[in-house]
This record gives sequence, C-alpha cells and structure tokens, in this order.
Amino acid sequence: MKTQVGIIGAGPAGLLLARMLQNEGIQTVIIEHRSREYALSRIRAGVMEPGAVATFFEQGVGERLKREGMPHEEMQLRWNGEVHRFNQIDEDGRYLTTYGQSEIVRDMIEAREADGLPILWEAKAERLEGLADAPVIHFTRDGIQKTLSCDFIAGCDGFHGISRQHIPDVDKASFLKEYPFAWLGILVEAPPNPDKRGYAHTSHGMAVASARSPSVGRLYIQVSPDEDIDRWSEEAIWEELDRRFADDTGAMLSRGPIISKDIARLRAFICERMQHQRLFIAGDAAHIVPPSGAKGLNLAVGDVRVMAEAIRRNLKTGDTALIEDYSAICLRRIRAMVHWANRLAETLHIFPGQTAFDTKMQVETFNKWAHTEIGNREFVSSALGLPYEI
Repeated sequence: MKTQVGIIGAGPAGLLLARMLQNEGIQTVIIEHRSREYALSRIRAGVMEPGAVATFFEQGVGERLKREGMPHEEMQLRWNGEVHRFNQIDEDGRYLTTYGQSEIVRDMIEAREADGLPILWEAKAERLEGLADAPVIHFTRDGIQKTLSCDFIAGCDGFHGISRQHIPDVDKASFLKEYPFAWLGILVEAPPNPDKRGYAHTSHGMAVASARSPSVGRLYIQVSPDEDIDRWSEEAIWEELDRRFADDTGAMLSRGPIISKDIARLRAFICERMQHQRLFIAGDAAHIVPPSGAKGLNLAVGDVRVMAEAIRRNLKTGDTALIEDYSAICLRRIRAMVHWANRLAETLHIFPGQTAFDTKMQVETFNKWAHTEIGNREFVSSALGLPYEI
C-alpha cells in the first residue's frame, strides 16, 4: 500500500489530522490496532477549550458538537463543606464546552467513512523504517504481514504505542510523574444536577462531578493506586460521592443506573522530542496530563494543527522550516498546560502522609482562585487554554 501520510492511531489526534490533511487534498491511511467498536465505546474526558471547538467547526465535523455541546460557564469548588462558585467565561466571552470525546471520535469516523477513506481497523503497527527519506509502516492485519509506504508517518498511537520508541534517545527527552492515587470513575444514566458540579476537596480525598450530556453524568472519586474496583458496590460509590460532595446547599447528586465503572492511575508525562526525520508524534504519544486538568484532547488538537501545516507546506512547497520547529512550537503549549494540570492535581488531592500545613496551603490556593481577581483570572485563563499558534 502507498499513501502520502500514514497515520498510526484512530483516536482524536489521528482522526483530526486525517481530516485536516483531507481538506488540503493530501492522501492518508489510518492504521488502528483496536476495533471500530472499541474506538467508539472508549470513555474519555469531554471538556473542550474554545480553540478546539473552533477547530472541529473549521474542519467540517462540528455540526453535532454545535447542537449537543454543553456550555461550561461556571466553576464550583468545594472545601470545608462549602461550595464556592465563580464565572468561567473570560472577557472575550470564551467558555469551555462539554462534549464526550467518544462523540467527537464518532463524528470524525463517520465523516471519513462517508467520504470512502480508509481506516484499517484491527491492524497492528509493529515496526517503522526508512524514516530519513522513504518511510514504511510494517503492520499485521488478519494474521497477514503488510506494509504501508508514505511520505510522512504520524504517530498518534498513545503512550504505549510504537512510534515514540523510533525517536533516537527518546528516554533522555522523556519526563514522567506517577501520582500516589487513582480515580474511580462512573458514567450514570441521570441528568446531572447543575448545583452539583465541579471539584470537591475533603479529608477523605477528592471527588469530581461533571456531565457527558444532558442525560449522562460522569463522576470520580480519589482512591488508592492499587484499589480493587470489585470491592466497590454501587451503593458504596454513591455513599462516598455524597459524603465528599456534602455542602451547605442541601443539593444532592443525581442518582441513576451506573452504566460503566473504571479505575485509572494518574500520571503526567512529557516527551520533548516529538519529531525525527519524517516521523512526528502527537497526543498521548507525546504527553499525558492528569485528568483534573481536562487537557489531553485539547493538547492533541494543538499538536495536530502544527503537524498538519508542517506536512502541507512541505508537500506543497518543499518548505522544511515548520517540520524542524514542530517540537518547539508544540512544547510551548504542552509545558504550560501540563504544569496547570499538575498544579490542579497537587491542590485537589489528599496525598499519603499529608500534614495539616499541607492542607492549609491547598485551601489558600482555593481561596485565591475563587475569591481574588488575580487568582480567578489565572484559573479561568488556564482552563480556557493558550491560543493555538504556528
């Protein structure tokens, strides 16, 4: 097989890159080792910065997002049994939008399929070669070894994918932090209560209440990193959520059937070498953020915007300048947003061995964010994200 750009991974980064290149008349093939059903059912965060929303609109895959996306205009922080609310719209009228990541993935998959363009499902990329001048992806599908020749390879294959390992000395350019806790997350068939949103900080640990749609809620509680999910009954989960979200308003979380339950370890990761010869990496292949920051999808959009333009310029005009600057441009945004997500994680969670002094410092950070102009501006601008640049 031959194409102009071989894309490994049919997550948000790979699908958006394919869409952007398609709109520039550039051919792509997507190789994905999971099934189509898995890609559509995977539950991930769904809070989009205004720049990400605008990108999906610009690329012609934002119609359902426009209809069904939920404006996220208020932040609620809870500590010491009280709820503190503040506006999360900036002076330019920008705000966050809640729209499940699985939904935007569905939109992009269906748009690509409607255009008759290839996604090779259940095809496992195993090796890359010829990165200097004639890239080739070696992959296996249906038990048969195959190759895809291309001008560029886009590694959008996640933290555990093979692409990053083809960058020389990548371990020296990679930085990882493992947090001493995990999140137990549930999806609930119940309209989320708007008076029970946001983050809760308690001596028992952190909790989060968010929405995936007007009829489905997404909730989390902090648990130990080796927590056994099977020991958590539905009633135990609801009791713990109610305890952590108890405040002075009397409002209650909306209960309903739990339709999924999972536990995720928290980590932060940055790879500072995101390009080698004709190979790029983007999204989770290059960076991981704690979910408290809701930045993973948004950072992937930023990577892809730069990568798509770098590839377009090279294929159309022969220009290599943006290829050489790809890592540096992306990292300006990545470092800032990983820093913000890490700061949220360190402020929201209770750490093993945490002292009363540590807790007081967390509370002072909450007070600054919720009750001072400078702190509120910092929180809102960080949540809305930096502008995308090239």
